[in-house]
Amino acid sequence: MLRVFAIQIQEHYRFEAEWYRTGVVAGLVLQYYALLRSVLRTRAELRPCLRRCRHCRIFFVAAACNAGRKGGCPFGCASEYRRREWRRTSAEYYENPQGKKKKSAHNQRRKNKPIPAVEPEPSAPPQVPGRQIPALLVGYVRRVVSAIEGRRVGREEIVAMLAKEKRQHSLVRQRRMEQIIRALHERPP
Repeated sequence: MLRVFAIQIQEHYRFEAEWYRTGVVAGLVLQYYALLRSVLRTRAELRPCLRRCRHCRIFFVAAACNAGRKGGCPFGCASEYRRREWRRTSAEYYENPQGKKKKSAHNQRRKNKPIPAVEPEPSAPPQVPGRQIPALLVGYVRRVVSAIEGRRVGREEIVAMLAKEKRQHSLVRQRRMEQIIRALHERPP
C-alpha cells in the first residue's frame, strides 16, 4: 500500500518548499503519513531510519546506512538537488581558464565528428511518456518493502508490482459524474 502512495505523491511533485501541503497531494500525504506511522509502530527497527527531507520537509524512510545523514526525499528533491549542484559545479569549472580550454577542445572535436544516424531497436518495447517510474522512487519502495517484509526484494519485482498498481482501477462504486469529477481533481487538464 505504501508503494501506491509513493507513486501517486511523486506524480504531483514540484521542487518547492512544502509542495505536498496543497491541492490533491495533501490528502495523499496524510494517508501516506498514517500508513507510515502504522508501519513504524509494527516495525520499531525502522524508527531510526525515519528522516525529513532537507528541502521540502516531508518524512520518508531512509536506507539504514543513511539513517543519520541529511538528504533529499525520493519523491524528487534528491534528484533535483543533485541536478542543481551538478549544474553549479559544472558552471564554476567551465568559468576558470582550465575549464574553458577543455570545453573549447571538446567543442572542436564535436564539430569535426559526423553524427551517426541512430535507428531504434525493433525489439525494444515502445516507451509511453509519463509511464516511467523514477529509479530513486523504485529504490525507496524497494527499501521500505524489504524492511517491512523482512526479506530482500528485487528491483524487477518492485517494478512489476508498481506497474500492476498503476493499472488497477478504483474499486469504489460511484456514479459516472462523480468518477469524472474525481479524475479531473486527480489529473487536472
